Amino acid sequence: MRKRTKIILIAIGSLFLIIIATGLGLFFYIKIKFRPVPFNLEDAPQHILDIRDDLREKLKLDTFTWSDMSDFVIFGQYIGDHSPVIFDLIKDWEEIVYFNITDEDDMWFFIGNNSIIFEIGPNPPENYGILIELDFSLTKDILRQDITPQKAVMKGTLHFEGDFKKVLRVNQIVETAAATIMGTYIGPQDISSDISVRLDKRDLYNKNGLALLPIIQINLRSDQIGVPHVSNLVPGTLKIINHLGETVAELEDTAHTVHKFINSTSVLIGGQQGFMEIWNYKTDVVELLNIPAGHHDFDYNPETDTIMVLENVYSNTSETWDGFRILYDKLSEYNRNGDLIWEWDGRVKFPFNSTRHTRLGMNLTFLGGADWMHSNSFSWDKEEGTIYLNIRNLNVIAKIDYNTKDIIWEAGEGSNFTIYNKEGEIVPTIFYSPHGFERIDNGRFIIFDNDLYNVTNPETMTLEGSQGYSRLLEFEINEINKTIKERWSWVPSNDSYYTPESAGDLNRLPDGNTIGVFANKAMVLNMRDPIFITEVTSGGEIAWELVIDGENNTYFWVQNFQKFYEKPVINIQDNLLDVSNGILNLNFSVWDCYRRDYTTPGSVYVIVDNEEIYSDTFEFPAHWKPLNLSVSLSNIQKNAKEIELIIENQDGIQSIQLLYFRGLSTSNKIIISCVSIAFTGGLVATYVILRKKNLLPKILTRE
Repeated sequence: MRKRTKIILIAIGSLFLIIIATGLGLFFYIKIKFRPVPFNLEDAPQHILDIRDDLREKLKLDTFTWSDMSDFVIFGQYIGDHSPVIFDLIKDWEEIVYFNITDEDDMWFFIGNNSIIFEIGPNPPENYGILIELDFSLTKDILRQDITPQKAVMKGTLHFEGDFKKVLRVNQIVETAAATIMGTYIGPQDISSDISVRLDKRDLYNKNGLALLPIIQINLRSDQIGVPHVSNLVPGTLKIINHLGETVAELEDTAHTVHKFINSTSVLIGGQQGFMEIWNYKTDVVELLNIPAGHHDFDYNPETDTIMVLENVYSNTSETWDGFRILYDKLSEYNRNGDLIWEWDGRVKFPFNSTRHTRLGMNLTFLGGADWMHSNSFSWDKEEGTIYLNIRNLNVIAKIDYNTKDIIWEAGEGSNFTIYNKEGEIVPTIFYSPHGFERIDNGRFIIFDNDLYNVTNPETMTLEGSQGYSRLLEFEINEINKTIKERWSWVPSNDSYYTPESAGDLNRLPDGNTIGVFANKAMVLNMRDPIFITEVTSGGEIAWELVIDGENNTYFWVQNFQKFYEKPVINIQDNLLDVSNGILNLNFSVWDCYRRDYTTPGSVYVIVDNEEIYSDTFEFPAHWKPLNLSVSLSNIQKNAKEIELIIENQDGIQSIQLLYFRGLSTSNKIIISCVSIAFTGGLVATYVILRKKNLLPKILTRE
């Protein structure tokens, strides 16, 4: 290699590394500067320090009263006027935030002109953009950092209306003030390095894919390890990772926990109140929808461009149980404008039954209500016009008629369906407090069996100290014979995977493998416990496993998981190619980028030397099943240099399989192509970046 060429390449490489380092530095600076850490009061006047000390003492001794809120406003105003964190949060933002404190007067923020004004009193403004409802006791708990606003939302003691991302910004403002008063804050850990692939048996799964998962940070209470419902959660990150555990794309500062693809690049986001969003992971553009985010699950109908959301709804004040209003579920269907166009209301169609509610000798409560249903997943058969609803607290699947809104049948514990386990024995039920329900075929379903309140195992009958075995379960429902039969299950070999109360998810993959998420002990039981995302074969062997560890008192929680591919997948079984005689006989299977519960159009092409010689259309099957296709051709030109098979989905995303290249085998050509593309792509990307930054050596430019 000539000396000048070496120097040029070294210069390019060095500059490229500098750009990468600069970019990473900027990334971590942005990530750190928005953490609600205590503001440095080193230059604060003495009266501000005195107020801080007085507020801290009263909050610790629980002698803080509403009359002390005037001091909090003075202190908060000082922080708002001087904190660079808060300045960045309110920059170019116009908003009125109204805190409706139900048992006292109210508080509000005026945000505008790159400043924030704190006020309290009996006459709040009427034209607010964000409403936050809580009582004064919770206000004190948040200020003394006993609970985060996100955890209060999950417990049902804090409610809000408004743009979810803006509400998160308000949360950061409040937490910055609280952290400054109390002098402490458990900041988030960098979670990227905590993701690792523990097992990867490439021969046990078909293709490398990507994984979409929300990673919510959980701050443990170190003095209460194992005590249920005391840990705190803070906004996390929606990540896309590859099969090596590397981050491909991410959306930071999100507390939503449910995410589903609605096309090959766009993810619908919801699940923790507020409003839904759509994130295009390729362009990193986020669109806010005027549709309630609901809880636990939602589904999209491409034919009508509508979204069905699972929401909580309380009984009226006249219907109570043990002093609590009854907490029901409803299914609400909205169009893109946020108009409600259809609704199924559990208060009408699934009335409260005290005998069923207390069948285990317990009175479950959630979000401040008698937790009658706690539905957490559903499957919407848009062609049949039915909905299958998983009612967790009753261990029941209900089939609902979309048109009449009547329940067609209930299958599960206490129903008139006969239930059989895998050994063919009649049992009361085969799942306990389940999550992640999906329909994988007509009459076939999978579900994540959490194994909580399992009457056959006394150690699962209380949450604290519970010991059981969560599992992945497939079953069949025969609505004619009224039977449920267990068809397949996978039980982990140890209780590290036990996921008792909340979360748990699973997907059936096109190759027949099943992937499950075991991840909630940190949030529910305040335990130092990693997340396991495990893919198993139909024979029960682990094919791939991802582990997300924590550090110190910071661990994580994953509500759901979606595996997908960037392009449609082609799996060739038989490839008989005789170029000398112009013959091609091809048998192969295909499936689309992500799972849908409806069919979608696709196209197949054969290209010879850049000329299309064959095309056809087909339908990708519902439930992510592979489709077997074949192509038989006898008109291939005998001197062909290159032959390609192309599969295209309805979004125009193509997958290209090279079948032949100038006498080389397909595998050799693929290797050559990959190396060439990677090398060329790297040079092009480096050139573009350096050119934009005006960092190219002049010898490489003509200016």
